[in-house]
Amino acid sequence: MAKITDDVLIYDIETATDGKPDPEKDKLRVFGCYSYKTKKHYFLTKSDDIKKIIKAHKYLVGFNNLRYDNVVMYHCGFSDIIQKDQWGVATFQYKINIDMMEIFKKRASAMKIKKGMLGDLLMKYSLDFISKTIGIVNDEEGKIQDFDYTLLNKKTWTPEEKKLIGKYTLRDIQVTRKMYEWLEDYFDSFKDFLNEKDVETKKYLTASTAVFTYKAICKKLGWEEEYSNEKGEKYGGGYVAYPAGPEFKGNIYCMDYNSLYPHIFSQCNLYSESDFGWNGGKLFTVNGMYNDKVMGAIEKLIMELYNLRLQYKKDKDPREYAIKINLNTIYGLAGNPSFKHLYNRTTADDCTSLARQWVMLARKYFKEDGYEVIYTDTDSVYFIDKFNDEERMLKTRDRIIKDIKDNVPFPQETFDMGVDYKIQAMWFFKGKGAEKDDLYMDDMDAINKPKGYMKKNYIFLTEDGNVVVKNLGVRKKSISQLSRKIFWEYLVPKIKEEKRVKFPKSFFRKLIYKLLEEDISLAQIRYSVNDADSYKLDTQMQAQVAKRYGTGIHFLIPNKLKIGAGTKKFYCTLEEFKKKNMKLEHIDLSNVWKELEYFIQPQVMKNIFSDY
Repeated sequence: MAKITDDVLIYDIETATDGKPDPEKDKLRVFGCYSYKTKKHYFLTKSDDIKKIIKAHKYLVGFNNLRYDNVVMYHCGFSDIIQKDQWGVATFQYKINIDMMEIFKKRASAMKIKKGMLGDLLMKYSLDFISKTIGIVNDEEGKIQDFDYTLLNKKTWTPEEKKLIGKYTLRDIQVTRKMYEWLEDYFDSFKDFLNEKDVETKKYLTASTAVFTYKAICKKLGWEEEYSNEKGEKYGGGYVAYPAGPEFKGNIYCMDYNSLYPHIFSQCNLYSESDFGWNGGKLFTVNGMYNDKVMGAIEKLIMELYNLRLQYKKDKDPREYAIKINLNTIYGLAGNPSFKHLYNRTTADDCTSLARQWVMLARKYFKEDGYEVIYTDTDSVYFIDKFNDEERMLKTRDRIIKDIKDNVPFPQETFDMGVDYKIQAMWFFKGKGAEKDDLYMDDMDAINKPKGYMKKNYIFLTEDGNVVVKNLGVRKKSISQLSRKIFWEYLVPKIKEEKRVKFPKSFFRKLIYKLLEEDISLAQIRYSVNDADSYKLDTQMQAQVAKRYGTGIHFLIPNKLKIGAGTKKFYCTLEEFKKKNMKLEHIDLSNVWKELEYFIQPQVMKNIFSDY
């Protein structure tokens, strides 16, 4: 376990509210905390006692404390030690303020846990939901049952009431403490990449991945960190081909360039612009001119990090994760003027241009050697091996890699293409906007562009029987819980077993009503909303939800009785649904049918809303 310094104070408050939480109006009743200095819990109600314990600690750690706890305290007699900015963020002066909700919001998309990628799993940014998702508490360690929140509105408490409130507060403090220790462990290896000051101020926890990477590179190269407020210019992105058709079965390969962008930077010396040198060689074209005699410091560092990551990965060293973040992020820094030392618009543009050229070269060579290329996405090529001869296929791969290395100034041994997946079946889908012209099309795309099939939305069944899903809405947090459950718990097993992705509407209709009868809460849809005034139109659904239910994440049921938030379509809470004695037939299921339409057999699609 990572060592926790004595100067850390974990804290949480309990407040008196008028129906729903509002940091601008709620009243502070209890300040609960745990001190690593004294190894004790405290249950405080007097301002002087609270200020005394805060003064004794350097690091103040909470959950949603910057936008709630601290704001409440600011309005309740603590404005002398708390400052509040125009965005509603309040911090204790001269302290290191750590809000774990903000850490998870910044980092979750890049964090991996046993269940998968954390960003895909977080439906709510609440203390309870996150703590259960990362596995530091279980369902039995939930909130104290039947806690009477009206107690917090009473002016005085009996000894028994005070004991109950203390028990309730203590539980949140214990979970908050476990979460903080979990984060310290998870990001402990990040400390190695930062200077002493950044470690002391805990930037390894609080910095965004982009800022962390910039800091790590500046430290390694001995640079003073410099930032800019300039606006960047747009440049081209990766090459994504149109799918060659709706369905493919057979011996399918997904070949993937190993860490494509880092290798482009290093092999082409893209941070080392020069008046002479390499400008694409015989095979490629670039806008810049790059030194082909001496490899630059940044390019050397990228390869040093890449090789170090390979070693750490082999040794199962946790520092591998920090390097992965650096390598995956450095490309974005090249195109972001905020990061003064690394921003170079020509470099960023040439990097993506070369990525497109290299992946199209791979498509060209595989086609020339008789393989049916069915899809391409940024650094990957999908094709059918009709020869069923992996050795033959790898010879084509070797020719691609050789021709690239022969035409760059600093070829690297680690640059290669690997088999990312072996696939037995792959499906693409039609959707709106799929027929727009592609910015980067090769000749075969221009001639054979299939009309209507979407990019970046597909499903495939791997050789060992796993279903891989790219987008299609089923990964979105805004999708209904019902559609999510139907897809992951019912459709995925059928796809594995039957090797198809479309099923009769009758199958879905029976399943929808069966599941709703068992659990009506599955009809809920997730809405994450800001303050109502932040939306341009008052009629926007997010504005309507915020106006009725406040800021934050809400799970609401679309209904036909016009109960709840909305103008044309209405959404209500589960409590409102039950209070109004609504039935299954009162649920508006149009969104569910829309979410599932990709998987409904075409012959019945014209009647998709007929029951409603």
